[in-house]
Amino acid sequence: MLRTHWRIVIDVALYATLVTLYALSGTVLSVPLAVAQLVPLVWRRRAPGTALAMISVATAAHSLLGMGRAVGYLPVSLAMYTAATHRSPAVRWGMCGAAAAVVTVTGAIRRGPVEGGLIAAVALIVTWLAGVERGEHLRERATVARLRLERRLAEQAAAGAQARERLARRLHDSLAHTMTVMLVQGEALRATAELAPADEQRLDTVLRAGRDALAEVRLALAEEDRRDTEATLTERLDALREAGLVAPGTLPYDLAGLPPGVREVALRLAGEAATNALRHDGPGTTLRAGLDEDAAGWTMRLTSRPATRARRRKAGEGGYGLRSLDADVRAAGGTLRYGPAGAGWEVVAEFPRPADHSSVHAGG
Repeated sequence: MLRTHWRIVIDVALYATLVTLYALSGTVLSVPLAVAQLVPLVWRRRAPGTALAMISVATAAHSLLGMGRAVGYLPVSLAMYTAATHRSPAVRWGMCGAAAAVVTVTGAIRRGPVEGGLIAAVALIVTWLAGVERGEHLRERATVARLRLERRLAEQAAAGAQARERLARRLHDSLAHTMTVMLVQGEALRATAELAPADEQRLDTVLRAGRDALAEVRLALAEEDRRDTEATLTERLDALREAGLVAPGTLPYDLAGLPPGVREVALRLAGEAATNALRHDGPGTTLRAGLDEDAAGWTMRLTSRPATRARRRKAGEGGYGLRSLDADVRAAGGTLRYGPAGAGWEVVAEFPRPADHSSVHAGG
């Protein structure tokens, strides 16, 4: 959030400086063209290709009218630098190359091949290459951060699996094993020995208590698995937020009203969607989560919105994680859909309500 606020302050100061330079230098020959050069800078980060196209066309037209001041090339230079950092090759090379060619040609027509064309070409190419270098640096940093995050998540998952295995082994080797032996011997005693009615009733009481205790041990194991899944998701979301993901603070707590089996799958699905959002859309991506309930069941919706437009995967090209979770959702009786949604990606899971599950209200 602090980085976003500083970016806004810097952008406002930059726009004010450009407007002042335009006014003081006498660059403005056509007010509409000057506005067309300056205004698209506002969304150069969200739509770098579109902003660069508009600014380069306006700069070319302004140059043909007689714009002679170097400050007139600042807007297209800023737009070029931003577009050159984009992940899409079409924007990074195609749009930037076309913009440089258009501005260079119009500069050469107006002021000659050296004073107009060559100077404009050198300035824009230097800016272009600087932006490309900056983009490569940012992508390398994002890759390193993603690898660190994935290693951290893998270590957390391994630690959780080891803890569950230790707990299961301890319970199995002690309580569960002992109670199972007691139950088997008790059943054998009732089948082979001649017991008085009072003794048989006492034995039934002991066997019933043993079965209840064994069921509680198994329930404790299941609840420990669910708690571990929730803790893993919480740690994963914390790590993703540190890496730049904007995720709702209500996850995973707003999934508490789901039935145990459904909740287990929903927690894992939320973790996968959050990881994919940061992996494919980069830092600054916003993840929105919603859980709707009706008489038929629950609909879980996870939508990512990238900070900048980027080329997304086509529908049906979900990764291994989503394909694996699709089988888990179907095993829980539900359906899973995922694919592009605007500039981002959407995952929708629908879970039917078990016949014996009481109505709960969970908001997204």
